[in-house]
Amino acid sequence: MELCVRPARVEDVDGLLAFGMTVVVRTADDWLRAIQLCEEGSRVLHVAVVDGVIAGFGQAHRLDSDGDHGQEGYYLTGVTVLPPYRRQGLAQELTHPRLDWIRERADAAWCFVNATNDASLRLHEKLGFTEVARATSIHGVTFDGGQGVLMRHTFT
Repeated sequence: MELCVRPARVEDVDGLLAFGMTVVVRTADDWLRAIQLCEEGSRVLHVAVVDGVIAGFGQAHRLDSDGDHGQEGYYLTGVTVLPPYRRQGLAQELTHPRLDWIRERADAAWCFVNATNDASLRLHEKLGFTEVARATSIHGVTFDGGQGVLMRHTFT
């Protein structure tokens, strides 16, 4: 398996559309806007390319406090890996450069995870995240199963 984790580029849009995202990014224009925001420095979007196929992606950006249990700060805002490539370490590989990007901007990184997503909870705990709170909605996101976990990693 040949793996390359790198910042997303305009030519990656067709590969990103294969993820069929319905929550945050849906269209080619949405992906192009996300890539443009990366070029402006207000977010980061990395792709994991395995044997020439975009097998996963991860994003991070700043979120303001919204009174919805979400703290103000820099968040890992999602990592998604296509099913045939899961359980091979791609999510972790996509998380390291996002944490590096946040470390350049803040003293802590935040994320929120569905309480039923054991794999994601284990990954974030392994990377030094600790639970801060649980809620039915965090930054406007609701969770299958009814509860999300707000987590924080303090850089030392």
